[in-house]
Amino acid sequence: MKTKYFFLAAFAATFASCANDEYIGDTSPTALEQTGGDGSIQFGSGFKAMTRADHVGADAAGLLDNKFYVVAFNGDGSSSMSQTFDNYLVEWTANTAGTSESNTSDWEYVGKTAPAWSGITGKTQTIKYWDYSKAQYDFIAWSPGTATAVTTDPASGQVKITAPTAGSYAPTYTLQGTRDDLAKCYIADMVTAYKDNQTPAQPKYQDEVTLTFRNLATKVRVALYETVPGYSVKDVKFYTDASTSLATGASATTFNLFTSGSTDADKFYTKGTYTVSFPTKGSSSLSNPDYNKAHVAFVAETSETKEDFGALNKVGKQQDEANNTDYLGRTLAEASYAGTDPYYKTMLPNETGTVLQLRVDYTLLAIDGSGEEIKIHGATAYVPSIYAQWMPNYAYTYIFKISDNTNGWTSTTDTDPKGLYPITFDAVVVDSEEHTQSTITTVATPSITTYQKGHDVTKNEYLASTGDIYIQVMNDGTLANNLKTDGVSKLYTLTGKSNPTEADVMDALNIQASASGDVITGRNDLVLTGASIANDITAVPGVNGNDITVISGTAAKFTPATGTYAYVYYTGTDKTDTNIYSAVHFAKDASKPGDWTGNYWNNPDGTGSAVVTFDSSPAEGVTYYRHYTNLNKVYGVKVIKVQ
Repeated sequence: MKTKYFFLAAFAATFASCANDEYIGDTSPTALEQTGGDGSIQFGSGFKAMTRADHVGADAAGLLDNKFYVVAFNGDGSSSMSQTFDNYLVEWTANTAGTSESNTSDWEYVGKTAPAWSGITGKTQTIKYWDYSKAQYDFIAWSPGTATAVTTDPASGQVKITAPTAGSYAPTYTLQGTRDDLAKCYIADMVTAYKDNQTPAQPKYQDEVTLTFRNLATKVRVALYETVPGYSVKDVKFYTDASTSLATGASATTFNLFTSGSTDADKFYTKGTYTVSFPTKGSSSLSNPDYNKAHVAFVAETSETKEDFGALNKVGKQQDEANNTDYLGRTLAEASYAGTDPYYKTMLPNETGTVLQLRVDYTLLAIDGSGEEIKIHGATAYVPSIYAQWMPNYAYTYIFKISDNTNGWTSTTDTDPKGLYPITFDAVVVDSEEHTQSTITTVATPSITTYQKGHDVTKNEYLASTGDIYIQVMNDGTLANNLKTDGVSKLYTLTGKSNPTEADVMDALNIQASASGDVITGRNDLVLTGASIANDITAVPGVNGNDITVISGTAAKFTPATGTYAYVYYTGTDKTDTNIYSAVHFAKDASKPGDWTGNYWNNPDGTGSAVVTFDSSPAEGVTYYRHYTNLNKVYGVKVIKVQ
């Protein structure tokens, strides 16, 4: 997604210092030679070169409402660290740089009145100096943005702060309020400045210490597109829970996701308290990707089990349908998003994650101009919880794909067979810090989710150069844990038929012309060749650089090459084998097929014995009926295209 929107950008304010020979606690020649100036700690905006269009100067200050609050601890890095900046207010005023020792870039803290949550409440803040008798400084900062920070129960427009206090090394704080007010707040990762050199290199005394702020909120958007051959999709309606009957049907005309869990983490937060902490800190953790990262945990006061993302944006006809603009987009690139451009809705973070559910009714309209309609009821998809672990200042996009494989019903009686085979969903997640998470989930029973870290959502579908593709299966809302059981989770390459669909794969698996080893040839000429897949993995790469641990048997992965794949999950449900006879026409000078003996009949019902003598020279050609066995097995299928 684009980083021009304010919630995507990171903000920075920097500490800088210089000192003369009057060091506090250090008169070593080395220290004296390294510095110059007056020894004060200063706030500034002398930014290094940045890789994104981050907000700086007056722009950044405006987003922070010209203020933030800083807490700093110094000491040896142990629990005995003491507080030096006690919740100091730092304010920005244009064109004031250089007017005091503590103001080099329009940010000033000296002379400001300490806020109500400071240990020196109501007193005047004083200048601070680097103390070279201490090994390190830990800096944390936050801003309420345009919300008003208070210490009592917050009203509308307010956020309650419970800040670190002097007397103990506790770099953690809480923010309490409604979703709208918490979404105005900004938090920063901890920055640690060291007296001595560290590996890898870290900020040092006399270096600028940059605090990068990010918005506390999460942005989420959703979309639908379809790939049903011969049909357009229209009249999509959304369920708001899992219990509404097919006969009652979906009622919402706007895009709704819902959850079914009972805990707070299984719902959409609307009000509560966030605790911001830094679980991975200290010099021993310098090589950890999570070093000094701010984590948020939420205790809800109010929450909802459903979330409305607004009306779908639609496209025009494909061929000879009615001439209107009532249809879903037909490719990933033209997916129909909900809401208004750029389609993101502000949500509160949920690092725990929950299963997201989509349940829809929709209508298939033939594109040949016949006006034929097929109404699908109760099609359902599940996005696994590891792809719904929402973090602050990330933007997530979930794209759902309807194909000719659907777990919806063509009637409103759920005892009737499900058809057209399962719907499939693409769930694509893009974050604001230039990480990309893409998942493709089949709306089927079972639902199959595929994920490739760094997936480019403008491609159809994956790039081999991007790396491994990961797979999880949800069976009626439950995560399948038997993928490493023999014969359950398989991967095939597809050849012999252009643009195969999930239904084509299902047909080839059940009605086979031949099967030899890992190669299956269907009566539809689709060839499935077994491919390598790991069904016992225990980690899936997360968007923030850390792996997500999964239980062995609940996830699989494979390394793709260019081509088309089919992932097949066998549910263990078999029905009675049935005979099928398909017509095969031979020209009058045709040669006898190699599988002739015992496989061809001269009538479509296969009555009587197989034809023994092949008539290779009839006057006008001849039609025989090839015998096949329909295995009637039930599979979950996901077709995966790789460029």
